[in-house]
Amino acid sequence: MIPSLILAAALVLGAAPAPDATPEVVVQKQVEAYNAHNLDAFVACYDATIEFRTMDGRVGPEKGVAALRKGYDDLFKRFPALKVTILKRITQGAFVIDQEQAEGMGPNPVTVTAIYEVTKGRIVHVWFIEG
Repeated sequence: MIPSLILAAALVLGAAPAPDATPEVVVQKQVEAYNAHNLDAFVACYDATIEFRTMDGRVGPEKGVAALRKGYDDLFKRFPALKVTILKRITQGAFVIDQEQAEGMGPNPVTVTAIYEVTKGRIVHVWFIEG
C-alpha cells in the first residue's frame, strides 16, 4: 500500500509545474493533462484561488480548485474522447492566449479563445471568448 501511495504522490508532484516555470510551460502542461484526462495533473496547473472570468469582467460562479476539479471530472467522464488542439498561441508577460479547437463533445469541433494569466507557476485567471 505504501509504495503505491508514494508512486501516486510522485506522479501528482511531478505533474505540477515548477513555481518558476514560464507561463507558456504552465499552460502547455495544462493542455497535455487535459488531453490525457489526467485530472490531478490538470488541477496542479491552477492556483487554489482560480477564477474564470467573462470579457466584461464578471467572475464565474465556479471559483477555486475544488470547483475546477468537480467540473472537469464531470466533463472528462461525460466526454471520454474530448481533446483540444492549439491552433494559435501568443505569449506576452504573464499571459498566454490560445485559440483552441475542442473535439469529442459532439459532431462538430468547437473553437474558443482562452486567455490564461499565470503567476508563480500557476494559472490564476482564465477568460474564454466563444463565438
